[in-house]
Amino acid sequence: MPITITGKHLEVGDSLRDFVGQELRKVVSHYMGGDILEAQVTISKTHISKEKSAFKTDISVHISRNFVAHCHGQDEDAYRSATMAVEKLEARIKKYKNRLQDKKRHRDIEHEPMFAQQYILNAEEDSGEDTPLIIAEMASEISQLSVGEAVMRMDLADAPLMMFRNASNGELNVVYKRHDGHVGWIDPTRKMV
Repeated sequence: MPITITGKHLEVGDSLRDFVGQELRKVVSHYMGGDILEAQVTISKTHISKEKSAFKTDISVHISRNFVAHCHGQDEDAYRSATMAVEKLEARIKKYKNRLQDKKRHRDIEHEPMFAQQYILNAEEDSGEDTPLIIAEMASEISQLSVGEAVMRMDLADAPLMMFRNASNGELNVVYKRHDGHVGWIDPTRKMV
């Protein structure tokens, strides 16, 4: 499993690099048998206040072609920041261990994938300084999944929402994290009663 460890606004030393690599390999080999595509770790230094700074560790593990688990940790100590991120990753993988080990779930259902077009939009009608620019970051493939699989992928990726093609009816659906901690599901084909 190739692991890429980089620093943002800091130089990552060999000791920290080895520590993060060992901890990540332990978790992945224990829960996934080491069977993943790659892992990317970014350690950055951020300022909390004028006097305080903290380290933030972001981990992305590519379990299969379109399946990513993402987590982060933040602490004043770089090693604790990395440990927190690895522990969050371990908790997420442990939660879905049986589903992740089922090789059939890593393959999208035998249907042609749908690609989402992405654009940078310039909203001219409200162009004040506090108005954010709407930017699409990368190309996305919309997979055909069951609702449960979509929720699992959203949770593992630590994403606020996930659009997917519903395996039961072939229509586009969205699952999202609600403010109360539960998961919402938008299925435009369902009739309201």
